[in-house]
Amino acid sequence: MITRPKKNQPATRDVPAAADPDIMRRLACGESAALGELYDRYQRPIRRFIARATSDAHDVDDLVQATFLAAAKSAGRYDGRASCRPWLSGIAAQLLRRRRQAFGRFVSVLSSLTSARAAAVDPRPALHAHCDVERALLRISETKRITFLLAEVEQLSCAEIAVVSGVPIGTVWTRLHAARRELRRVLEEGNES
Repeated sequence: MITRPKKNQPATRDVPAAADPDIMRRLACGESAALGELYDRYQRPIRRFIARATSDAHDVDDLVQATFLAAAKSAGRYDGRASCRPWLSGIAAQLLRRRRQAFGRFVSVLSSLTSARAAAVDPRPALHAHCDVERALLRISETKRITFLLAEVEQLSCAEIAVVSGVPIGTVWTRLHAARRELRRVLEEGNES
């Protein structure tokens, strides 16, 4: 498409957006502008996924940044699919899993230092019984919530979720089934109030 030139300016052609595999190839070659393109294209959906998965934790922006930095480091291993979004969601899910594991180790160390039993306390506020999916998601475990979000929101297949999560596909099916069952129960409880 040719744009109409302003006075004393030559006509220019609109440049089509680069395809994701091309951006990843350029990123793998060290072109820093490619990381900016990737970030501009996918930061919103990745941030939304992380915010939902973490109940909008204080470190959402840090996790988004870490996701794109990890993508830049592993750009050479990109599988070439047409959209980077599932791949980036997988990286984010891995970072969330590592975050949860690190937090568990931290609680364990604190527990051993104080020689008191560490109580599993959910820092999130108690939920009101409302028929609100966002709030209902907070009531299920993080692993089930991430699996549910990867399947239902990010539209990854169970096989892709298994690869991303590093678990057998049967575990993905079990988590997804349990997440749906628990969400249904929480939502029904909210309707009864």
